[in-house]
Amino acid sequence: MLSHMIRIICLRFDPQLVPMETFTDILKQAGLEAQPLSLSSGEHLFWTGDRITRLYFVLGGSITMVRTLETGQEVVVQRASSGELLAEASLFAERYHCDAICETDVDCAVYDKQALLATLARPDVSLAILKIYSRSIRDLRSQIELRNIKRADDRVLAYLSLLPASEDGWRDPELAWKDIGRTLGLTHEAIYRALASLAKSGRIERVDNRFRLRREV
Repeated sequence: MLSHMIRIICLRFDPQLVPMETFTDILKQAGLEAQPLSLSSGEHLFWTGDRITRLYFVLGGSITMVRTLETGQEVVVQRASSGELLAEASLFAERYHCDAICETDVDCAVYDKQALLATLARPDVSLAILKIYSRSIRDLRSQIELRNIKRADDRVLAYLSLLPASEDGWRDPELAWKDIGRTLGLTHEAIYRALASLAKSGRIERVDNRFRLRREV
């Protein structure tokens, strides 16, 4: 588990990355304007099989892309929050392979797919956007490293250790554990069992939905 933790932490830290908030500025400077879109929590932005005609940049809230496996288990492919692109690869596909569900009320900047592709053909724009994509790749690698941890207890503990902590060590996941389970590749039942096991073994302290790692107590 320790080797996985070291790799995850290294992947998450890169001070040279361009902030995702510059995405809309780059396109605006290139002459491409976005259309606003607002959705309510629980709404679908798109469904598996929908034709792709637009690209979405999240201005506020959180959207999860979920793929349903043949077993019926739902797996998170991406979770996009404020300042992040959603489904970047959709620029080069005809139809979506996932559902996009709003976890909260959401505000988006919406770009026409063909107009965006034409803008990205400019070398200066494509290079600037490429720097932004590097963050998405890094985050995906972190998620893969978490899923490579075999034991559910250790996987959940690794996830908790990566959350920001208060001065006294308390961490708040904020999202529902069912949604976190999708990110970790675990059912929410497995998540609850892992949390109970971690608390019973003394590896974490839990008060409501706040957690503190044993070494921080």
